[in-house]
Amino acid sequence: MPTSSTLTRYLLAQVLRPATTTIVAALLVLLAERALSVVNIVLGWRGSVVMIFEMLSYLVPYYLGFALPVALFLGIFFAFNRLGTDSEVDAMRASGVGLAGMVRPVLGLALVVALLHLALVSHLQPYSRYAYRAAVYAVTSASFQSLIQPGRFVTLGDTTYRVERLSADRRSFEGLFLYSERGDGGTVVLTAARGRIEPGPAGGALLLRLEDGVQQLARGGGEGGGVPALTLRFGELTTDLSGQEPKPFRPRGENERELTLPELWAMRGTSRGEIEAPEIEAELHARIVRTLAVPVLPFLALPLALPRRRARRSYGFVIGIVLLVGFNQILKSGETLVDDGRIGAWLGLWLPFAAFSALACILFVRAATTVPNPGGRTALDALTERLTALVLRRTGGEGTA
Repeated sequence: MPTSSTLTRYLLAQVLRPATTTIVAALLVLLAERALSVVNIVLGWRGSVVMIFEMLSYLVPYYLGFALPVALFLGIFFAFNRLGTDSEVDAMRASGVGLAGMVRPVLGLALVVALLHLALVSHLQPYSRYAYRAAVYAVTSASFQSLIQPGRFVTLGDTTYRVERLSADRRSFEGLFLYSERGDGGTVVLTAARGRIEPGPAGGALLLRLEDGVQQLARGGGEGGGVPALTLRFGELTTDLSGQEPKPFRPRGENERELTLPELWAMRGTSRGEIEAPEIEAELHARIVRTLAVPVLPFLALPLALPRRRARRSYGFVIGIVLLVGFNQILKSGETLVDDGRIGAWLGLWLPFAAFSALACILFVRAATTVPNPGGRTALDALTERLTALVLRRTGGEGTA
């Protein structure tokens, strides 16, 4: 018989409480671990505290994509394990609600989580990943404004600066000297009577708007060693912090992980710049497989959560974690092989997904249709008892020797 709305609300409440706790705890742990490197980047380049929280916010969609499936599995497991221990599952079955009726509202919740996960991997994660990398670029560029001191030489990377006077807002200056080493071995020497620091394009480096100055470009050794330096006198010049033409941060999409799901779908079977066709195939299919695996989790968690009657041990939680971790590692390995072009996506990603789904369905059908034997002893019980006895004998033997 179908579950009532009251039972549906009750089951969802039981699942959502541990699931929400798991999501919050997972995000705090993961962000705390990453916060150390973010703080080193920002404070190492004299950035602001606001920038730290901004960069951490860009990491939330990435970590949330990991936390959602795990939180759903643990929420279902802990909820039904408690319901089984308190005999509430038996009461539901006695009233005519079987496991199929119990899993129905949980499956609806899993579909909602799958849609949220799809939104994360389709658009939020690619854009937030790009925004994080752009923020790192902007922080390292913006350090000039916080480090520069009037009358002192300051070296950042391959560039040395000095200004005679600096305004109170640290945006205008007079008497600029800039020396920078170029990648080809050459140098750039630049002087200007006055100038102003202005923000570049979105995600780009700071720009210097200079007036009344001289720029000298000298080539490095090799073929250009005999070429004299090029001297340019200017009335107005816009340059970046290395004394060269302003270079904004690269556009989004130079890495396949920065592409949205529709972009990956449109590019399947082709290459784009340095992104090869197998890399696009691996990224596209991996995102789809991980999203489709979310609705499978209720069929795995529910049968593993039900406690065995009068059993001394319960292995459901351990088995569930091993299956989840193993499935994730197999997908990672398969994605790597597909990315390298060694195997196709159907073999490396879809076959493990099919096996994982089949196992979950088999466990659920078995739990829903089989009457448990409360007095039976499983093979895991027998193996655990033998291992425990072996350890005790060896420990006792060593102690009496």
